[in-house]
Amino acid sequence: MESSNTLLSKALVDAWRSGKVLGAADAKRLAPGTDKAAYRIQREVGEALGWFANDKPKAWKVGGTLQRPTASPIADLHMVKGPFAMAYSERHTMIGIEVELAIQLESPLPHGSTLSDAYNAVGSVMAAIEICDVRAECWQELPDMFLLADHQMNRCLILGEAVKNDWNPHYANSIVSIKSNKRDIKGKELRHPLADPLILLPWLAKHAASQYPPGLQAGDIITTGTWAGIFEAHPGEIVKASFSDIGEVCFSVEQ
Repeated sequence: MESSNTLLSKALVDAWRSGKVLGAADAKRLAPGTDKAAYRIQREVGEALGWFANDKPKAWKVGGTLQRPTASPIADLHMVKGPFAMAYSERHTMIGIEVELAIQLESPLPHGSTLSDAYNAVGSVMAAIEICDVRAECWQELPDMFLLADHQMNRCLILGEAVKNDWNPHYANSIVSIKSNKRDIKGKELRHPLADPLILLPWLAKHAASQYPPGLQAGDIITTGTWAGIFEAHPGEIVKASFSDIGEVCFSVEQ
């Protein structure tokens, strides 16, 4: 009899291939019990779908809290340049938007790296939008472990304008503007929830090395977590997000 983890891996692969999503009850029943199991499912899904050239990711998302960081590799074909458009029909269950800063490494960041090492390894900083989607119904009701196994809700990463520079601490205080052609988005002060967007990179360096040795390499891209929570986009909507001193990124949802 196959384990629930094996069944979930197969179900997620099928969802990506067919577009058919899991029911909420099945997603809850098959949710892994540990982070270790969730990350194993991530690897199995990525391998089955042939997501990574040379079996190694070129992009990562990192998030969570200082107490429980989380991460997911991003498929090579799911990393795109903005402006980017996606048909509403291409979603599994949602088109969620997270406005983030992404960085590209100019040197490796191995296991054991410090935060200072992470700052020094940065070669460019980019405005980014992560598109989130879930391969199961009723995502708000699903266990965190299911969402982690489902590549932490990642669908794709849109990279916008960039500055070629090492990390400057003032980037953490960038002024963020988010505009939509369909609605008013409140211009409240937005900040990264952990204050320093790169604070989890030493943990990610360790995690990436354990999942895909030798880990983070020069040229890899890391998106560092949302500054404005997650909000769903709708057909015909155009969203532009900008970070002061860095640049803009644009995404649109086709009918």
